[in-house]
Formats: sequence, C-alpha cells, structure tokens
Amino acid sequence: MHTVPIPNVTPVPVPGPVWLFTALLLVVFLLHLLAMNAALGGGLWAVWNYVRGRYTGHEYSRQLAGELAGMLPVFLAFTITLGVAALLFVQVLYGNFFYTSSILIGTPWRAIILLVMLAYYGYYYFSYKAGKGKGMAGCVLSVSMLLMLSIAFIFVNNMTLMEDPGRWSGMYAAHPDGWNLNLGDHAIWPRYLHMVNGALIVFSAILAEFGMRKLKTDEGYGRWLLQRSSVVFALCTGLQFLLGMWLLLAIPRQIALDVLTQPLSASVFGLALVSAIAAMLLILLGSMRPQPAAMVHSGFAATLLTLFLMICLRFLLRVAYLKPYHSLGALHTEPQVGVIAMFLVLFVGGLATVAYMLWLVMRSGPAGASEAAAD
Repeated sequence: MHTVPIPNVTPVPVPGPVWLFTALLLVVFLLHLLAMNAALGGGLWAVWNYVRGRYTGHEYSRQLAGELAGMLPVFLAFTITLGVAALLFVQVLYGNFFYTSSILIGTPWRAIILLVMLAYYGYYYFSYKAGKGKGMAGCVLSVSMLLMLSIAFIFVNNMTLMEDPGRWSGMYAAHPDGWNLNLGDHAIWPRYLHMVNGALIVFSAILAEFGMRKLKTDEGYGRWLLQRSSVVFALCTGLQFLLGMWLLLAIPRQIALDVLTQPLSASVFGLALVSAIAAMLLILLGSMRPQPAAMVHSGFAATLLTLFLMICLRFLLRVAYLKPYHSLGALHTEPQVGVIAMFLVLFVGGLATVAYMLWLVMRSGPAGASEAAAD
C-alpha cells in the first residue's frame, strides 16, 4: 500500500463505462493535438518565413507567411476549444490527481488564461499587419510564440506532476502558495522538447499537403513548399528519435521497463516507430517525384497514425506511473444511457460541423481563413 496522501475520488459516479470515456479522451486529445501542432508549429514556420521574406525579399517565404497569418488565429481557436474537452475527460478519469497537481502549481497554472489571451491577440495582430510588411508584426508574432512555448511548458509540468504523487508533499511544504513547477522531474525537458519538435513535424506534414494543393495553381510555389516542408519533416523526425531516446532514459527505469515489456504497450511502441519511419520516407521521397500525390498523401496518413499511436502510448505510460495509486477499473460507474446517447449524437454532429467549416475555409483559401479569424 502507498503512503502518499491521495485525495479521495469524487463520490459522483462516472456516468458511463470507463472504456468509453477513455476512448473519448484519446479521440478528443488527438483532435486537440492536431490543432495545437498547427497553432504552435505553424507559428514557428510563420516567424521564420516572415523574417526571411521581409529582410531577404524571398518571394515564396513572404507568400507563405501571409497565408499562415490568416490561419493562425483559427488554429488557436480550435486548440483552445478541443483542449477544454480533453481536460474534461481527464478530470472524469483522473480528477483527484489532476486537481491536486493543478493546485500545487496553481500560480503558473492560473497564468495560462492571461498567456493564452495575449498570444491570441498577437496572432490576430499578425494576421492584420503581416501583409503590409511593416510595423511590429514580426516582433508581436515572436512574442506570441514565446507565450505559446511557455503555456506548453506549464502544461507539461502539470501533466507530469499529476503522475508523480510522491513529489506532492515535499512540493507543498516548500511552496504552499502555488509557486511551483515540476522541475525536479528528469523527464520534464525531454518531454517538453519532444512535444515542441512534434509540433514542427506534424505541421510540416500539413504544409506538405498544402503544397500538394498549391501545385495545381502555382507550380513553382507548390513545389518549393512541398520540398521545403518535406526536408524539415525529415530532419525533425530524425531529431524526434533522439529526443525519444532521451525521454526513455529519463523515465524511471522500472516504469520504462513496464512499458517496453508489456505486450500491448510494446506493440504500440513498435508500430509507432515503423509508422514514423514510413511517414518520413514517404513524404521525403514523394517530394522528389514528378507526381508526388500518392506518396505524400500516404506519408500524411502515416503521420496521423503515428500521432494517434503516440497518444495511446502516452496513456499507457500514465497508467504505469499511477499503477501504485490508481486503477481505472476501480472507478464507480452508473451508466446513464440516455444522457450518453445524447452526448454522442451531439459530439458527432459537432465534429461534422467543424469538419464542414474547415472544408469551407480551406476551399476559400487564405482570404477565407482571415475572415474566419475575424469572426
């Protein structure tokens, strides 16, 4: 038995089977990560290309920065909305752990609201000023990116702290006012860098798909975008393998062994490695072909599969961390069939509506993205 003071689980029963809420968490978190990777990775791409376009006059960089300017506020809006949904499911399954870690780092955790608002305003400012090529657009976007990176760092601290109850008492004794971060965890930095680099990987794959669309209307720009994004995708994927090795070494040895030796988690890990390598080769080699569509589309699909497998592996890693303290099977459930059915109908309808909105925005191009951001 553990001696760590774990808060009691809420007496309110889970209104449905645990497997259903676990599946919803994985699906919603996948959608959140796609939006977050677009908002963070897209912002990093926009900063570099805006600076390059403005100070070197590179035509394609200036064009890409202008197109991303209209998209970034939309990406961030979806990130926030889907992030709230993901956190709700985390609270259902791990509420007593998540609330405790949130209280322990309460001051920086509360600051996220202000940081998100400032980053959001910065994205809007950039979307209105970037096309004019003057003013403080580049500086404002750079500040927004620093804020986004800070938000990501706070989130990593909270998610790792909720998985390590053994640190709670000492942290509270040292700073009961909430001025804490989980910097004593050796896995903090590799997990953070793994996430940031992952945002560049996923958005580079998105840009490769965007380049495929541009090939139909602007051969030169589309080919440049496809080749540039594929090179960044391949380089960042290679770096991701190194960061993953660092992360495995930073995780407590017994937990790492549990994840790597259990049949389910070992299978997920192996499939993620294979799909990541396949995605890298397909997109990189496809970008060199005269007709790249089939390989690039397949590489993008492999990227999405890799992202989902990494989400599943992350969930299994959390289960291994919390194994001495928590079991999902022990949660008290009282299924409410009518409520759950209504929720699922609305959930699927909401996803369909969002997909339709995104389709309209993508079909209308950068101008449509800018109008959507303004709305």
